[in-house]
Amino acid sequence: MEAAWGRLLGAIFLKPPPPAAVIHSPRFDTIYGEGGALLHEAPPYSSRRAGRESGAGKTMRIAFVDAMLRFSIPLGITSVAACLRAGGHEVRLFIADSGLDEALNAIRAYNPDAVAFSVISGSHRRYFEIAAALKRQLGVLTLWGGPHPTFFPEMIELPFVDLVCIGEGEDAAAELADAYDALGGKIPSGIRNFWVKQDGRIQRNPVRPRIRDLDRLPWPARDLYYAQSPVLFGHGIKHFMAHRGCPYACTYCFNHSYNRLYREQAGDARVIHSRSPDSIVAEILFVQSRVPMKMAAFVDDVFTIDRGWILRFAEVYARLCRIPFSINARFDNIDPEITAALAGAGLCLVYAGVEAGNEHIRNGVMKRRMSEQSMAEAAALFRKHGIKLLTENILGTPGETFEQAAETLGVNIRLRPAVANASIFSPYPKLEMTRFAVEHGFFDGDPQRLDDNYYHGSALKFSSERDKTRIVNLRCFFSLLSHHPRMLPFIRPLLEIRPNPVFRWIGDLIDGYYLKTCLPYGMSVPEFFATLKHFLTHYRRRAGPAVTAQARTAGIKID
Repeated sequence: MEAAWGRLLGAIFLKPPPPAAVIHSPRFDTIYGEGGALLHEAPPYSSRRAGRESGAGKTMRIAFVDAMLRFSIPLGITSVAACLRAGGHEVRLFIADSGLDEALNAIRAYNPDAVAFSVISGSHRRYFEIAAALKRQLGVLTLWGGPHPTFFPEMIELPFVDLVCIGEGEDAAAELADAYDALGGKIPSGIRNFWVKQDGRIQRNPVRPRIRDLDRLPWPARDLYYAQSPVLFGHGIKHFMAHRGCPYACTYCFNHSYNRLYREQAGDARVIHSRSPDSIVAEILFVQSRVPMKMAAFVDDVFTIDRGWILRFAEVYARLCRIPFSINARFDNIDPEITAALAGAGLCLVYAGVEAGNEHIRNGVMKRRMSEQSMAEAAALFRKHGIKLLTENILGTPGETFEQAAETLGVNIRLRPAVANASIFSPYPKLEMTRFAVEHGFFDGDPQRLDDNYYHGSALKFSSERDKTRIVNLRCFFSLLSHHPRMLPFIRPLLEIRPNPVFRWIGDLIDGYYLKTCLPYGMSVPEFFATLKHFLTHYRRRAGPAVTAQARTAGIKID
């Protein structure tokens, strides 16, 4: 979802940069609602905080490094950073997309005890290059978290990796930093969720159970990014998370492996954990009171799983907030009552996955367990209540033909979404669908062929190169054709042409135009061009084959 927001919202959703400002994280703030009712009072996260602030004990200094500014603030990095801060530790963010030497000099001047990275598969090559340079020039301790280290903790064997965090990082990072201080600046080896390398020996600790009381966590340290980017400060949409976890077993998603990890290592079979509606509304009101905000975007995997929670949330949100918001949902979680309640609270946009029009691919290969009828019924409810629908679709799944991909377009034509977003399946390691692709000869299993872009091509083998060409090109025109199916005879010959940057740009602009129609607020011409500049500056600067070649030249194993 992060890549979809970046690509689609990137060309749309920003205000012009305001004067530079630093907004401080709401770690210990008290929020009151109407009539003076107490909505939220964040407790200290660590009993040692007061001692550190009075000068007792050592404070660990952590530099977080992000390789690229997006249009949304990463809630993983900022949540872990907020917990470290609340424990009395010092954190700072460095952005490394304007030049590695510049970032290294800034980090050297900060003189951190450790440098932390949050990494997804595909982007890890760029982070490996940065970490290798940091280790070579500064000899600094490196901490790693995020999806790639969670599923590839074996990266601990790389010479520039010292600690790998598996799974949730808030409690683990806070405990690690406290222990680091207590040991006088030495790496603790027995902290759960961490694999630790010391003197060439690796301590592999299991994960702890998932955090159940999410309300106790301090709110994300968004100010780290606001201080770096006036554009992010002025972004009209701010992102929030109300739930963690997903019980579904879709084969193109990491959640089935993530749930198995906790079940096997921590005996933790409970998958879904939710914040209270009061807590999430309080956070939204706090953010709105301090930064420009015209829309809230919930980035939960599935916002609509718990029907009772949804109805309670809608009541609290409608009474106290009423800021337009968007959610991710499954079509088969939708019914008339919750649709009406969410619409009354301000729901304006729903992201929902069609994924595949062909029933065998959707329910057999992808294990979606969803009927087209349930999609049609939910889409009709959204239209009735004036809620815009953005469908998510995956083209180029293992074994898919062009005719089957065209079935996905057909379903979208019938559903009539405001935006029909299509991506190309990327066989990231340890996905069930990737194993399926390898077992059936559609993929050779080489992760070096992947990057973090799943819109511009495919690493899979197809039944023919012609099918591959047509499917990759179909993605570029997918949203246009879902709105104007009569254009298919004119566009069909274009699908035979070799995929190219012109088609990709056309696809991005079309998707951006349709997504603009989903906005509950307008945007001026200057705002559009400020957004476009940020998009071209940051999103088109990707780690490519040159980075991989540099890593290999330096003797870095990058899988």
